Amino acid sequence: MNTLLPILLDRITMGLSLAVHIILASIGIGLPIIMSIMEFIGIRRKDPHYTLFARRMTPVLIILFAIGTASGTIVALELFLLWPTFIQLMSQVAILPLYVEVFAFFSEAIFLGIYAYSWNKKLGKYTHWLMSVIISAGAMASGVLIIMLNSFMNTPSGFNIPNYLSTGVLSDINPLAAFSTASMPLTEIHALSASVFAAVFVLLGYFVWRMSKSSGESREYYKKAVKVMLAVVMVAVVILIISGILNMQMLLQNQPEKYAAIEGNYASQSNAPEIIGGIPVMNANGSFYFAYSIAIPGLQSLLAGGSTGYTVPGLSAYNQSTWPPLIVHPMFDFMFFIGIGIGLFLLLILVLLALKWRAVKTFVSKLRNGLIKEKLQWLSSVDPLMNRKFIILIIIASIFAVILLEDGWVMSELARQPWIIYNVMTVAQAGNPSNSILPVLVALIAFYIVILPLTVLILRKFAPHDSLQKDLAEIGRKKKGY
Repeated sequence: MNTLLPILLDRITMGLSLAVHIILASIGIGLPIIMSIMEFIGIRRKDPHYTLFARRMTPVLIILFAIGTASGTIVALELFLLWPTFIQLMSQVAILPLYVEVFAFFSEAIFLGIYAYSWNKKLGKYTHWLMSVIISAGAMASGVLIIMLNSFMNTPSGFNIPNYLSTGVLSDINPLAAFSTASMPLTEIHALSASVFAAVFVLLGYFVWRMSKSSGESREYYKKAVKVMLAVVMVAVVILIISGILNMQMLLQNQPEKYAAIEGNYASQSNAPEIIGGIPVMNANGSFYFAYSIAIPGLQSLLAGGSTGYTVPGLSAYNQSTWPPLIVHPMFDFMFFIGIGIGLFLLLILVLLALKWRAVKTFVSKLRNGLIKEKLQWLSSVDPLMNRKFIILIIIASIFAVILLEDGWVMSELARQPWIIYNVMTVAQAGNPSNSILPVLVALIAFYIVILPLTVLILRKFAPHDSLQKDLAEIGRKKKGY
């Protein structure tokens, strides 16, 4: 029986589910972190604006948590339904992180319920804030434990791989090895920082838009939230870029084929250029090159090994049947260079915001040179968050942040192909070969066609529309606690 179509349907079904779930999961990680930071600042500064942000975002978090739980359940069921051979191996070798993740999920769910229904109760301010810390920790722990499974798929360990490949029998099993695979630390840092980066940027775009439509105290409320989000997303983007570079170093040692495909290398070579962009062109002899690309001589070897004499791997050293699709190279370029562009844009925003600090204004007032004074006074009066062009750029950047998240995830998974477990099991071997998967795909598409617009409508319904004064009066400006 021809299994190409069923395996393709397996891929499409799983890909669609993950494409939706990764956005919901990322917001589910980033939003409670921002809420916890805002509530803590509100307590320390005795500023009700920050506390109000956490309170207003609570129903939004509950809704997204519920929808994210539903999409996550679908992903879990699809693992068993679409990839039975893969699950058979994972259930014996690397399933332990999934069991532990259940406790992280329950911790988040329990304390989210308490957190939401204790705003008006007589709890201490720090007690209530501590619950937001537990919610954030639970969301983060869930992400960490799920990513451990992906790390295992990239760098499998915990069983006798040569014996399994030769006999099909699992032996020398160590289920704890799934918690410490070779790619796990850097993968965790990179994936979680990407989640926070994308989630906070989505919130940033929304709150910048709301700020542009408001005035008076409402504008001040939104501006405070935006400044905190800018600081958080700036930290995330720095970690994201550094961990991404270190991840490439890790791929050199553990997944050289993946590294070669991402970099667009056909032949192993020293003094290797950094290839930027281009369109893959296959030659008759099986070799390839990237047409219309930009090549910076020696830069790839320098970045990979610290000198231009370092030899980087090429795909020609490996069987062509195990080559990842070459599309991963332009996908990587898009992710890396657009990501750096957004990072520099954020840096510019923060620099301009810094010019509003009192220290700068004090410095300006003490200057005697008229020309310099006038220039610095102009700079100190600049408020980028009230500039229409900056607002548009931030909103555009928030859209690109989600695109970058999806692009990075798809690129990383495609670059491991044809393996579902690197050098152990191919996707074709792991998939469900039954043609009956088509109705599942149709049902899944129908589910998301209904649930995604419904989610937006519910969020619009529960999003705070009451006046700021009314909400501030409810929490009480001068009262202790909430």
